Amino acid sequence: MLLTDEDITRLATATGLSEDEFIDRHTILAANRRQLSLAEYPDGRCVFMEGNGCMHYDARPTQCRNFSHTWRVAEGCPALEEQDKSQLKR
Repeated sequence: MLLTDEDITRLATATGLSEDEFIDRHTILAANRRQLSLAEYPDGRCVFMEGNGCMHYDARPTQCRNFSHTWRVAEGCPALEEQDKSQLKR
């Protein structure tokens, strides 16, 4: 989940951390090596997933807010692939 500067500010506030602390604890360098990405568990789940929901829903990143309306990947995203399958069943 790529993060904007605004996402980092919102999430740092929601977690009660300074922006630097939030970055140190909850982000990694994205594959593009130009942005920060929200850290994930080894199985690919977001570190803020709790059950089927987000622990910081009101502060969630822009990419989460826009999912799946403006965010697409060719393949490899299990959530998108499942959504595509469920749309076919309608």
